Amino acid sequence: MTRPSDPGRMILRGAQATAAGFAGRLGARLLFLFVAGRLFGPAPFGAYVLAVAAVELAVSVGSLGMKKLVFQLLDGEKDPRALPHVLLGAALLVALASAALAAMLMAAALLLPPVFLPGGAGKALFLLAPMVAGQSLLDLFLAATRWRHAIRYEVVARSLVEPYALLLGAAAAWALGWRETGLLAGYWAGTLAALAFAAAGARRVFGPFRLGAWRPDPARLLPTLRFAFSNTAADLLNALYTRVDLWLVGLLLGAGPAGVYGMARQVAVPIRQVRQSFDGLLIPLVARTLGRRGSRGSGEALASATRLILAIQLPLIVALFAVGRPLLAWLGAGFEAAYWPLLALAVAEAIQAAFSIGDLVFVYLKPKVGLVLTLASIAVGIAAALLLIPPLGLAGAALSVLAAYALRAALRSVVLRAHFYLDVPHSHQAGPFAAAAAGIAAVLLAGAWPLPYRFDPLPLVLGLGLYAAVLALWLQLSRQSLSLTGFAAETD
Repeated sequence: MTRPSDPGRMILRGAQATAAGFAGRLGARLLFLFVAGRLFGPAPFGAYVLAVAAVELAVSVGSLGMKKLVFQLLDGEKDPRALPHVLLGAALLVALASAALAAMLMAAALLLPPVFLPGGAGKALFLLAPMVAGQSLLDLFLAATRWRHAIRYEVVARSLVEPYALLLGAAAAWALGWRETGLLAGYWAGTLAALAFAAAGARRVFGPFRLGAWRPDPARLLPTLRFAFSNTAADLLNALYTRVDLWLVGLLLGAGPAGVYGMARQVAVPIRQVRQSFDGLLIPLVARTLGRRGSRGSGEALASATRLILAIQLPLIVALFAVGRPLLAWLGAGFEAAYWPLLALAVAEAIQAAFSIGDLVFVYLKPKVGLVLTLASIAVGIAAALLLIPPLGLAGAALSVLAAYALRAALRSVVLRAHFYLDVPHSHQAGPFAAAAAGIAAVLLAGAWPLPYRFDPLPLVLGLGLYAAVLALWLQLSRQSLSLTGFAAETD
């Protein structure tokens, strides 16, 4: 019988808690992309995604790494009554840092020449910059509720409140005639609605904040700010790592192509979110396993988590091979040009999301090693983009991302084996990859003989069916399962 403290069960329970939210968020994302593509078009959407990319990069700094650091701050407080004030102190630091960054972005939007902010991206950035504070505080309050194991607040805020408020705000703004700024109004609406919900959730799980009794304590805030530096540097590099290709497309090709490429990126994001649905419980359990067994004894745990995540991600890629082109065409005229870039980005997201679990080893044991690997992959991605975008356009940008993510995965594996003696069994991933290859082959073969329908379901049905059959056969022959194994339990 599985014990209540069994870590595999805990991770799955957390993932199941976000599954319905993930479906809701996916629905909202598709509806928003439909509104953005059909009502606003590639150029306004391009300006929007370029501005959002800059804001999210600033959030990686303005949040001061509090998504991870707040756990340590709250754990270190011995007086339960003081926990709300610990949270308020962290919120003050985040608010001040975010406000400074927002001011810098607004100044850059006014002062930088148009070549760096093409197609209205400067105006969009100026109007969105204040939301650096909103998104940073949202991250903080949701992390605090996770510390109390109240995962429902993050699920509802990120999967329902934020995306649907964004959708409704953008649609309402378009109806009011705000053709250039409607998407920006939607971003404000989504951020502020989610922040209000998260703050209310934090107050509910921590109790009254007692604002009248709270005073900032420099003796506590300054050490916290210094300790946040290393986490902030890592978050900044990772944020840059996932957005530099979009900026290069905007700089080299303009806002319209950036909008088309941004649409491909948005459609590929759910593949990354599969991994994120496990993070709430996976990250602390990996930390516990590394702490109790060391890197040598953690290979089985990381491999089993990667196997399960790949088994969920890869059928999404098979589905995109089958329906990606009509889906992009449905989102708006001109977006179907992003089909092949979408597929390359989807593969890249699967590689990064599944295999980046190994980055947690660097976070907890050798943070500088992780930073070096990130810098190396960023350099490769930028060099590849500069070489490939001029001749290949959007496909070149997507291939540069794939090259950077693949290089990072390979370097990560080499470093983990050579320096941490962490042997992650690659046999755990063979089945999902073989099943995906079979599914994609079925999609391509079925597409060679299309049925006379507006939407041909045969490639999708055959591709997913063969994927499931090959995966089931591999599990039986290899005597493996999709269960999570190798994690240290509380009683270990």
